[in-house]
Amino acid sequence: MSIQAVPRGPRARADGFAAGMGPLALFGQGGHEPYARSLPLGLGRLTLRPESPWRETIGRVHFNMLGWSGPATADERELLRTLRGPVLDVGCGPGRMLEAARELGLASMGVDSSPAAVKLATDRGGAAILGSIFDPVPHERGWGSALLLDGNIGIGGNIRVLLERVASLLAPGGQVLAEAEAPDFLDVAYLAVLEDSDGRASAAFPWARAGSKALAFHAARAGLDAVATRTVQDRVFLTLERRP
Repeated sequence: MSIQAVPRGPRARADGFAAGMGPLALFGQGGHEPYARSLPLGLGRLTLRPESPWRETIGRVHFNMLGWSGPATADERELLRTLRGPVLDVGCGPGRMLEAARELGLASMGVDSSPAAVKLATDRGGAAILGSIFDPVPHERGWGSALLLDGNIGIGGNIRVLLERVASLLAPGGQVLAEAEAPDFLDVAYLAVLEDSDGRASAAFPWARAGSKALAFHAARAGLDAVATRTVQDRVFLTLERRP
């Protein structure tokens, strides 16, 4: 299958999370644009934190830009080997998983709302489109697998809605490889900001986080069955299969 990426414009989404609040920012965008600033450098650390100080009990998540920008790890490649193509990388970032899929002979395409990320992914030789996963996507109902890694299960702030959308893009028997957090029953949705080490923050955007048990629950409601759970180097991955 030949993947040809057709550029599309992003639009703000808050599906099922902020109804009536109007358009909200996308991951790491707006404000001081810390994500777009950090991506080309591939260095430093970004912090995802609640937008409201009174929600600090949710906790913060730290992202290593070097990990995002470098090549896929050996463990990630082994996980890719368990999937069938073509592979849709949801929130592909600078394209490291697209690069790994291509090297493994898997047709693949990424979608990301960040122009900087899409440029890096395509410069790397990957096929990637600019836009939201909730926009029209090429080959709908034809994808063999989809990736939701590196926290991307939080896109849009409503995990069930996101998984329903991704499931609708899969071919019969298609699978989603989704990364969960610890603890198992973590299940939160909130407004977050992304901040760099100098304190430059993005605008607020809807986000969600889930542990493996909560993620499996949301998946079941979205028509996906959790058929495997793997813990690799302290990271937890669920394989979710679309029901017939």
